[in-house]
Amino acid sequence: MPDELLYNRQRELQLSVPKAITVVGCGGIGSWVAILSAMSGVNTIYLFDPDVMEEHNRNRLPFCQGGLNKPKVNVVKDYILNIRPEATVVAVQEKLEGVLLKLQLTVSDYIVDCTDSPKAQFSIYNECKKYGVRYIRAGYDGTHITVTSAVSGWIKTDVVEETYQTRPSWVVPAVTVAAIAVGKMEKYQTQETSLDISEIGIPVLQRNKGLTSRCAPRVNARR
Repeated sequence: MPDELLYNRQRELQLSVPKAITVVGCGGIGSWVAILSAMSGVNTIYLFDPDVMEEHNRNRLPFCQGGLNKPKVNVVKDYILNIRPEATVVAVQEKLEGVLLKLQLTVSDYIVDCTDSPKAQFSIYNECKKYGVRYIRAGYDGTHITVTSAVSGWIKTDVVEETYQTRPSWVVPAVTVAAIAVGKMEKYQTQETSLDISEIGIPVLQRNKGLTSRCAPRVNARR
């Protein structure tokens, strides 16, 4: 991006900012991946998601109520262009499969998979591996977050029909896993993450014992 002042403070970090990425799935994770990627300097972002924005999405996303019932990809695109008008954002209200997937493999430095479908994940990963395009899978289940460069071989892909399962979710794990995915893409390419957000940081150990002698109030020995 042309604005020198905008990225001056991250220049010394020597980030490997890709020129073009494809984000698959623009829900609680994918939307943040796209936004954070744009904020960190990715110039061209392709968005794929067949769904529309619903009220229950808004507990994890920074979008106004005016975005309800509009294609998710268009809502995310408009948001990004408001904060990075010089970016190129291509919104496609489709699943990434077939001819579209093969096309994206020719124009993307990374494909970031934020879908809920094991079939889609396995298909996208296999095509990325075949064509040598870098792949990142980002997801969370409750408060357990996962960011990897591959899809596990044990994932069941022989299910005839996949159905969306409603699970408890909130903004913290969604933003956390998205930030880690962008960090992996631009700085920590060889690292992978699988943990519960309660494991982040060092727990504070509380003392159950009484005050130490140093902290205890002094008692005057002379009366």
